[in-house]
Amino acid sequence: MSALVHKGTAPGRHVYDVIVVGGQLGGILATALFARRGLQVLHVPHDGMCAPYTHGDVKLPFAPFFIPPIKAVPAFDETLHELGLTTAVSRAMHLVPLQLLEQDRWFELSHDEKRRGPELARVFGADAEGFDELMRKAQAAGDASDSFFQGHPDLPPEGFFGRWKFKRQLARFPGLGLDTPLPSDALVRKLATFVGSVETPGTLGRARTLGRALAGPAIFQGGREGLWQVIADRARELGADVLASDEAIERLVLEGGTTGVRLTKTDTIYRAGFVVAATDLDVLTRLVPEKLRKAATKVLPTVAAQKALLTLNLVLPERALPRGLGALALVDAPALEGGALLLQVGPATKPDDRVMTIQVIAPIALRGGGEPAIRALISQVHAALARVMPFTKPHLTLESTPWIDAVHVVAGRAEVAPLFQLPPGAWLGAAGLTTASPWKHVLLAGRQVLPGLGFEGEVLAAQRAVKMVESSLKKNDPLKTRKPA
Repeated sequence: MSALVHKGTAPGRHVYDVIVVGGQLGGILATALFARRGLQVLHVPHDGMCAPYTHGDVKLPFAPFFIPPIKAVPAFDETLHELGLTTAVSRAMHLVPLQLLEQDRWFELSHDEKRRGPELARVFGADAEGFDELMRKAQAAGDASDSFFQGHPDLPPEGFFGRWKFKRQLARFPGLGLDTPLPSDALVRKLATFVGSVETPGTLGRARTLGRALAGPAIFQGGREGLWQVIADRARELGADVLASDEAIERLVLEGGTTGVRLTKTDTIYRAGFVVAATDLDVLTRLVPEKLRKAATKVLPTVAAQKALLTLNLVLPERALPRGLGALALVDAPALEGGALLLQVGPATKPDDRVMTIQVIAPIALRGGGEPAIRALISQVHAALARVMPFTKPHLTLESTPWIDAVHVVAGRAEVAPLFQLPPGAWLGAAGLTTASPWKHVLLAGRQVLPGLGFEGEVLAAQRAVKMVESSLKKNDPLKTRKPA
């Protein structure tokens, strides 16, 4: 993985309109939007998820990362346009085919029609057209809910009136109930667990995330951390104070009418009208003064996680990769939970090396067993890989997992990729927590707000938090003295 530059900016003031906490994508998007709209904003990464982790002298990604094409996620397209980042992000993205790797066959789902037809004919023979039509129907199922999201609904709905209005809207969008047509035992359907953030995807989340992924997965240069940095650089250009990736918070300040943060490296308290959290609620709760933590006890179980996606990074020479292996693959692994591995191949620190980043479903409780328990699961991953690439393991030069080797993860500041359990009756089978948190003037803009929608859910959560902060600040600022965007 190529080296990334992570510049940090010292806080330029003691009082801000809003302070954003956390390294999830929703947080840095919110920060950039706040700055673009003329608010004074401080961003504290805290959980360390905004930069690659280091193992020895090698920088490694926290997880595989691919997203749909920009135009396939209207909320992301709108946000990039407002920030003036559409061209920069587009140039750093490239579409890649998703490969499906089974013991007896490998094939790819290319977005290039000239390659797709012959490839499917090679694998499926006379059934190629039927399989291709099934893939197209799966994409159409993802598109069926577009009209609903184009109306910019408030997700999740909050308050009695908001919920009443939301229920009335739903009846006008029958596409929200359309599930993916992919058979439950199809390998490609198992991709839904990796592109969403929930253990059991709901109908909408499954159809929408799978449809977007099949439309043409796009790899971003530098992965998720690279995209975070591009948005962070733009936020700084717009006037935001974005601190270094290793900067952390000692505690949230929520007493005496003050909302703010105290950093670990200074005694200074930075105050703000709002704190917007883009880190998981259990991490945030540990930053709250102990006597105020009771407020979270009813909310924490609402979107809990018993399982997660364990990431395994394998560094090896490019020549040792199997011929024909592309940048993104779903590997059939019937002996492992979920029955599949997600695999992504990217650049490494040394030009002739590659990083193979793998994800597998694992119980979070496995971490309680320490390194031996984690290594036992990794051995099972190697066994599953050996079914499709038996000659790769002897060439490995480094094996690493954030569960053992990433400081912030080991310290409990972050979980790389939890699989949340949605509460009963979750809105659309995709929504989790509301944007409002258990504490006044603290809002949520993280992946727990709309976990069933994956990447798109993070973008929508950011937009919703920005809207709520702007609305409140304007209401309480009758002189409108804020600088124009």
